[in-house]
Amino acid sequence: MGTLPAPRVYNVNVGVLGHVDSGKTSLVAALSTTLSTAALDKHPQSKERGITLDLGFSSFAMALPDHLQHLPYDDLQVTLVDCPGHASLIRTIIGGAQIINMMLLVVDVTRGIQTQTAECLVVGELATKDMIVVLNKVDQLPQEGRAKIISKAKKRLSQTLNATKFAGCAMVPTAAKPGTADTPGQTLGIQELIQEIVKCVPVQPAAPSGPFKFAIDHCFAIRGQGTVLTGTVLSGSAKVGDSLELPELKINKKVKSMQMFKRPVQSCKQGDRVGICVTQLDATWVERGIACTPGSVPTFSGAVAAVDKIRFFVGQMPSRMKVHVTIGHQTVMGLIQFFGLPDGAGVPQSHALHAVMARMDLLTSQDEAQHFDTQQEYVYQDEVYGLEGRPYNPLEQHQLPGDPNRAASDRGGVHHGPQWGLLTLTQPITASEDAVLIGSRLDASQEASTCRLAFYGRILKLLDPNDASALQQIKIYKLKQKRGSIDRVAPDGLSAVCKGMFKRETDISLFCGLKVTTANGEVGTVEGSFGKSGKFKVQFPGGLNPPAAGNNSIQLTFKKFIFDKDKKHMAQ
Repeated sequence: MGTLPAPRVYNVNVGVLGHVDSGKTSLVAALSTTLSTAALDKHPQSKERGITLDLGFSSFAMALPDHLQHLPYDDLQVTLVDCPGHASLIRTIIGGAQIINMMLLVVDVTRGIQTQTAECLVVGELATKDMIVVLNKVDQLPQEGRAKIISKAKKRLSQTLNATKFAGCAMVPTAAKPGTADTPGQTLGIQELIQEIVKCVPVQPAAPSGPFKFAIDHCFAIRGQGTVLTGTVLSGSAKVGDSLELPELKINKKVKSMQMFKRPVQSCKQGDRVGICVTQLDATWVERGIACTPGSVPTFSGAVAAVDKIRFFVGQMPSRMKVHVTIGHQTVMGLIQFFGLPDGAGVPQSHALHAVMARMDLLTSQDEAQHFDTQQEYVYQDEVYGLEGRPYNPLEQHQLPGDPNRAASDRGGVHHGPQWGLLTLTQPITASEDAVLIGSRLDASQEASTCRLAFYGRILKLLDPNDASALQQIKIYKLKQKRGSIDRVAPDGLSAVCKGMFKRETDISLFCGLKVTTANGEVGTVEGSFGKSGKFKVQFPGGLNPPAAGNNSIQLTFKKFIFDKDKKHMAQ
């Protein structure tokens, strides 16, 4: 690996995703002029099975187009990231999504949208703002009526995409590998596809920012040179001579040299596809992972993440269920507890879809990540909710008049708003502290025609799930209710002795100062215990009318915080 000058190259990474056997690899072959060390199904089992088993990388380049002439580059290079389409390899697809700037969704025009097509569409929504649909294998359609069939296919796809961020995206009919192995035909639509890709190239590349983070996807040794780490720069920049950390191995290595698609370079920056050569590193120690500015990427086993349910996921995703969590190239098992804002603190139903789309855009932007508010109180959720919203908690209606949560009743009893998840991983993971994640039910049958990706999100706060003091910073509560009855009213009507709400052994002092309401709506305050049988005294500043026979019930609604260390903190 030398250090000869290289042309100034503007690199754009394009993910190629789609259902297995939709023709992705053939499409990449038709587009590519330069192959990397891992391209076009070089994996031995890929050739044996006839499907893509790993990420493949290749590229094509051209002189800088007219609309990019204002940029300080000589060439435009499009790096194609060929992702596998088989259901069992969804982890690899998700890992590849973190490095792409735009996406080609390859659809077999003879079959339309299939199961993994939908899962790839979900991944694409989380990875990028730009997508082109490639209607491949049009050569398999009858020549007579082909245009009409393609038009109908575009219409059906448009209807599906209207509910996504890719509504109105370009669709290009292609035939990437027409004919047979013995008599190959002429490809169709490839030049038109290249034109659409060029149109989507950002007119201003993202400026390198933050510490250097490099997603490693392959590693191999070169005799007499060292070990080469190939991957994509996620953020920042690096140059020959810099020190890099491999945080999972807890070692630092100095950059000896760099190459971009067989051309030596002296530096690399955010978005570049590059090979970095280091010395004295056993290539078998690294398969996938991250290299970074020393000290910039943590290892953790717990986090709080902003989350949303994936719209294509059918069924419930309950709290405290074990789930596959994918962050970068790593997939581990984890347990998640969902929580949200109190009823009434969200958005109207008419704004729910717009709010979800806005939160999704935050994932694909280069803006600073959101922050988690530890001063806010959150309500525990039994599951993560989609556009159907979270059912209004009937206990909320028993909160005091003037409580803002009562406003939820004006929205049809359904709450729409941001959601979060407290994640506990079964094994530590090394990733950026603001990384995007996907939660999946990969244990579901691969043959089932349903999306297995359940929720997505972004990490906001790292924590140790075994540290009780760290968990106490997260104010998540469940609403509880106790019922009792009025035993007798004082002659002045300003207090009463009540019973039936607490057991004899209950420490009633924990509830002093909390409000209770009678069946008539009168509001009182728990003052303390009365005797030793579980009775208690309630003050009614506004007075209390003698209850009618059979109508002497009272109720206490309060918040119990799930991470309260001594279980003694009650609030309203």
